Formats: sequence, structure tokens, C-alpha cells
Amino acid sequence: MGRLNKLACRLLLASLLVVGGSGPLRAQEESYTVAAGDTLGTIAARLGVTVAELAAANGIDDPNLIRVGQVLLAPGRSAVAVESAGATVAVRAWPGDTVASLASRYGVEGGQAAELNGLPAARRLFPGQPLQIPAQAAPPPTAVLGAVTSVQMPATLLQGRTGRLFVTSSRPLQLEGHWNGQPLIFQLLQEDGLRQAAFLPVDALLAPGAYPLEVGYTTSSGVPLRLQRSILVEAGPYDSQEIVVSQEKAEVLTPPVVQAERERVVSVWSQVSPERFWLERFQRPIGADYPTTSPFGTRRTYSVADIGNFHAGQDFGAPEGTLVFAPAPGRVVLAEPIAVRGNAVILDHGRGVFSGYWHLSEMKVGVGMDVAAGDVLGLVGNTGLSTGAHLHWELRIGGVAVDPMQFLEEAPFPAP
Repeated sequence: MGRLNKLACRLLLASLLVVGGSGPLRAQEESYTVAAGDTLGTIAARLGVTVAELAAANGIDDPNLIRVGQVLLAPGRSAVAVESAGATVAVRAWPGDTVASLASRYGVEGGQAAELNGLPAARRLFPGQPLQIPAQAAPPPTAVLGAVTSVQMPATLLQGRTGRLFVTSSRPLQLEGHWNGQPLIFQLLQEDGLRQAAFLPVDALLAPGAYPLEVGYTTSSGVPLRLQRSILVEAGPYDSQEIVVSQEKAEVLTPPVVQAERERVVSVWSQVSPERFWLERFQRPIGADYPTTSPFGTRRTYSVADIGNFHAGQDFGAPEGTLVFAPAPGRVVLAEPIAVRGNAVILDHGRGVFSGYWHLSEMKVGVGMDVAAGDVLGLVGNTGLSTGAHLHWELRIGGVAVDPMQFLEEAPFPAP
């Protein structure tokens, strides 16, 4: 064996020892994955720091409470606990894992995982070693990071639908993070602050593929801890239609008018109220006798004006004057006539969740009013850009239009 080959082997062996657990960790290493038999003291010694420094960097209150698979950050470093790449997601090996056994735990063929990673299926992995698997494979049921003891999220989401992220911690945390670049809005599920959740809204036009999710917190010593995953977005079952608008209505829909209205409504539903009013499933905003005439997500073209390229709400056909009800508690934050949406009402349900009601013939509420589920908001009409009497019902989460019908069947945060 030549000098270069021997040197390469030594470097490879050294890199395995650095990540895998025998021998001192190098200065550039940013994190360590806890293996069976580890203690905070032994890990601190390997990182060349004190137990107190290691505990402070990771928000650990009790040095005896560390778990196999937990990612510990070296003091003074920022950490990404799980990395994603393209249409694959990285998962970590447990003690004794092979490529085949780790892949099998996530429902992936050993041969497929071997080909993705360029490793034999029988190759034994060291604890914490990352392995790439297809993003559509089920992720681990939980993940841990410092004081975060569990992170639960969906493996896949549909265009236009809303997922949920659940985070449990050993002490109250100020969680932060992003879903596909959009800030997460966390909500407390328990008074003790140990369980929080956030919506994961998916734009109806978001191209299918794997998108990044990041969640974490900053320790009391100012060190950011971050966990990253990918969630696969799949295509939704949406049809297409063309909307023909009368010339009379078309004449008022000039680009400046459309843009001004867009800015007006965006300024309303871009706010985040500190209180969450919505606790139960939605009720229908209109009587059950009135059918859907155009479902959410339908790809649309208009005979006039650049109004939008998909239907951002659910339309119910009903005679003019039919009662429109609040589907859940909220506060009225807009009630006024506007060009495209006609007589429009927007409710703030708290923590970045808003619902809208367009084309009303009359509005029965005013800005600042608090409403309960079932309260009358207005009457069905044909105002604005409308081709007949109907109710357009819209739901926005963090400004993203999502299918409101999903929440007739699901509570805001059902048990994961």
C-alpha cells in the first residue's frame, strides 16, 4: 500500500473515531450524539469542557437525565442536529445498527438505503452516524435536543393542507423556528409551558418536493440549539376552471385597484395576536343545505384582471340574504366593502389564524367586535368580483391560504 493510501486510511479511521465515540473529539466538532453508556462527565471530558459548561450550553437542568440519541452541543458552537438534503432526510443510527436495520426501522428497503449512501447493506454503523433515506419515509417518532425531549411532525403534507408540529420540553422554553422559510408561531398547549405546538401551512401552489423545517431555542448562555428536518409536500387533488366576469364588473378591476386591495387584506392577516380564541373544531359558516360550488385550491384563470391563479377559499352556493355564521370564536378585524371581495368580513382567531367572508349583501358586525361560534356575521350576496350569489369562505394561517374544510373535521391541535 502506497504512502497516500495509508494516509487516507488513517484519516478515515480518525474521522470515524471522532464522530463514533472512542478517542478525543477534535476542536472543530460541534456536536456529539449520546451513545449507550455515556455520562455527561465522560462526554464533557471528550469535548475538553467542564460538566457545568456542557450542561449550560444544552439547557440541561439535571446532569443525570441524558438520553441515548440526544444531540449535545459543544459550548460556544451552534448546532444543527439533523440535516436534510434534497429529497432525502438524514436519520441517526442506534447502537448496533447496520444500514439495513436502520433503513428497515423507517420502512425503507436495505438495498435502496445502501445505494443512496454508497454503503453495503450489512455495513455496521457507529451510534449517531447519519444515514440518508427517502424523505417520504416515516421520520423518527421523536427527536431530542437539549431541554427539548420530543419533536413530533408529519412525514408528508398535501398542497393546501395544514400540518402540526408538537414540541415537548423538560422546562418552559421560548421556541423559535421556520417552516419553508416562514416563521413558526408557537402556542402553549399546557399551562406549565412544557408542551407547545405550531401549524405548518402549505401553499396550494407549492411545488411537490422536500422542504425544510427548523425548530429550536437559545440557551440561557446564548447558544442557539437547532433541529432540522425535511417534510415532503405532495400534489393536491385540484381541478381547473375559467371564470368569466361581466364587463360591468371588469371595468372597476384595474391593476392599481387590485393591488391596493391585496395590500389592504395582507396588512390585516399578517398580524399575530397573543391570545388564541379558537379551541374546538370549526362549525360550518353556512347551513348544511347549501352545497360547495367551487372548492378550495381549484386552479383558476379569469377573463379579466390578474386576480390570482388558484381559488383561495371554499364557495357555497346560496340565495342572497342567507345567514353567514362565525365558525369559531374570534375578533372582527375588517368589515368593509372592497372591489374584488365585495362586502368583506375578516375574523382574527388568534396566533396568526384568520378567516374571511366575501361577497356579502350585508355585514352584521363591525371592527373590534368579539364573536362566538354561531354568531351571525352577515348575509350571502353577489358583491365584488362574483358571478352569482354565494359565500366565499377563506382561512389564512400565517398569511398562507389553506383549505378551511380540513378544520370542520379536526380540532386545532388534536393529539398527535
